[in-house]
Amino acid sequence: MKFLLILLLLIPVITASDEHKSKESHEDAEGGRKAQALKEAVNGNTEFSFNFFKQLTSVSSQGKDSPPKNIVLSPFSISSAFSMLLLGAQSKTHQEILEGLSLNNKKSTESELHQAYSTLLHLLNEPKSSLQVDIGNALFVEKTLTLLKSFEDDLKNLYHAEIRKTDFNDPPEATKEVNEYVKNKTEGKIKELVKEFSGDTKLALVNYVLFKGEWQDTFNAAFTRTQKFKVDTNTAVDVPMMRRTGQYNHYRDTKLPCTVVELPYKDNASMIIAVAEPGKIREVEQGLSAETIQRWRTSWRKWTIELSVPKFNITSKINLKDELPKVGIKTPFTNAADFSGITGNLGLKVGSAIHQAVINVDEGGTEAAAATVVEMVNYSLPPSIYIDKPFIFFMFEQTTNSILFMGRVINPTEQ
Repeated sequence: MKFLLILLLLIPVITASDEHKSKESHEDAEGGRKAQALKEAVNGNTEFSFNFFKQLTSVSSQGKDSPPKNIVLSPFSISSAFSMLLLGAQSKTHQEILEGLSLNNKKSTESELHQAYSTLLHLLNEPKSSLQVDIGNALFVEKTLTLLKSFEDDLKNLYHAEIRKTDFNDPPEATKEVNEYVKNKTEGKIKELVKEFSGDTKLALVNYVLFKGEWQDTFNAAFTRTQKFKVDTNTAVDVPMMRRTGQYNHYRDTKLPCTVVELPYKDNASMIIAVAEPGKIREVEQGLSAETIQRWRTSWRKWTIELSVPKFNITSKINLKDELPKVGIKTPFTNAADFSGITGNLGLKVGSAIHQAVINVDEGGTEAAAATVVEMVNYSLPPSIYIDKPFIFFMFEQTTNSILFMGRVINPTEQ
C-alpha cells in the first residue's frame, strides 16, 4: 500500500613553496566550485520562481473569465521543501523534481547544489540589526517508521532540519502538533497550515520563512490618506495610501507596459514593485524573467519622486498538488513515485503539499511569513509615482540575490 509523505612523488625534491602553492591552487578551485554552485542554486530558484508564478497567474490556471486575484507566495520555501525531497527521490521522481526546480543541466554536481542550499540557509539566517529573516525545516516522522541514516544525516547536515517523531496514527493530534510548530515559527502569522492529515500519513516535511523588514526610509503615518485604487476600468476602491517624497530607483519599462520602483529595506533587502498600465497586468506577468529583473536593475535611475503606496495585508493558500504538475512535477504525487532513498523501500508518495503565505505592508515596513508542508526609485516639483493600479511585487535579499517572496496585488482591500 502506498503511504503518503514528504599524488606519487616522481621527483624526490619538492619544496615547501611548491606544496604551499599546490594547496592554495586546490583551495582556490574548491572555492570557485562552491561559488559556482551557489550561483546556480540562486539562478535555479529564480527561474523556478518565475515559471511557477506565471503558471499560477495564467488564464489557464485561473479561468478565462475569472478576474485575477491577489497572490502572495515564497518560492524559496517551496523550492527548499522539494529540494529536501530530492535527497530521497529516485529515478523519474527524482528527475521531475530536479527539472521542475530548474536545477537540472547545471555544471555543479547535485551534491554541490545541496551544499549550496545549505550555504544559502546560513547566509539568509545571519542576524542583522533591522532585518529579520528566519528560515527553517523540520521532518515529522511516524514513530514506527525508520529513516535511512544517509537521508536523515543529509537533512540535518545540509538543511539543518529538525527530525521529530510524531504519532500519525492519531491524525488530529499530529495535525495539531505540525500546526503549532508552524504557528510558533511564524510568530502566529500562519495558524492553520494543515486542515487534517490523512490516516495513512507517515511523513510531513515542513519549511517556514519569516521576514520582518523596516523601510530604509519609513513613511510618516500622518501623511497616509484614503485614495482611490483602480482595480480595473470599471472598479475603484478606497485604500489607505502611504505617501512620501524621497529618492528611489525607478524605471519606465519600454518592453513591458509597466513602471518599476524599488523600495529598499534596511540591511540589504528591497521590494521591487512593477505597476502595470491599465488592463495590462497579465502581459506584465507573462513577461517576467530573470532577464527582465536584470534589465530593470541596470536601467533604473535614482530620482526624487513623490511616492504613493497602498497599505495591504493579503494571504494565499496554494494547493501544490494541483499546481506543481503544471511545471512538470507530476510523478511524486502518484503511485509510481519512488522515494526509496527515504526509508530504503518503495511505498511513499506525496499525498498532499500545501503552501501558505501572508504579507503585511505598512508605513514602517513589511512583515511576511510562509510555510510549505509536504505530506510529505534637479529639484523642481518631483515626478509622482502612484501605485494605484494592480501591481506585482518581489522581495529580494540582496546579499544572495534570492527572491524570498513575490506576489500580485489586484485589490489591496481584499485579504
